[in-house]
Amino acid sequence: MRIDPNGVIGGCPALVVRKALRHLRVWDQWGVAELEAAAALPPGTGGDLVKALKTEGLIEASARGAWSVTQAGRRLSAASAAKPVTRATAEKALAEFLDRVEQVNRDSYFLGKAIRVVLFGSMLKPEVMRLSDVDLAVELVTKEADFDRAREQNFRRAEELAEKGRQFRNVLDRELCWYFERGISSRREAE
Repeated sequence: MRIDPNGVIGGCPALVVRKALRHLRVWDQWGVAELEAAAALPPGTGGDLVKALKTEGLIEASARGAWSVTQAGRRLSAASAAKPVTRATAEKALAEFLDRVEQVNRDSYFLGKAIRVVLFGSMLKPEVMRLSDVDLAVELVTKEADFDRAREQNFRRAEELAEKGRQFRNVLDRELCWYFERGISSRREAE
């Protein structure tokens, strides 16, 4: 789905609404005050936006005074505001990504590897010449098959990164350090 970066929803810029829905979609339910905070609206002014979002089918009432993001709202929250690109540009980006996957899989520095890359979406339709994005799903696993050794490698990597100033948001971020590793260029720049 593509969103007009200059569009307006309920009197708010569409990009502000998209950002707010991205924030709110992770909650089962939320109130007007949370919407106002997510959309950077002054307190007490979110009622009109709630009405507009409900009218557009982007949110629905979930309890008295509480709302939740609908499937349509989730789609809007994930929508791209980027200008469409030519198929040739998209194919070049895909080829560069696949080259990158091969580099990471070969480089012993990286603790994880991609074992499956699946292309889906509009790029599979040859008649579509202008694409908003390249939709990919990537399955990652640790290169080390033994769970305990893989966990120890990850622990050592997390310690190395912490010594270089990396801040981990929480225990999960630290435990999945191998999964969230940045690409080769980031590593090379840091060395």
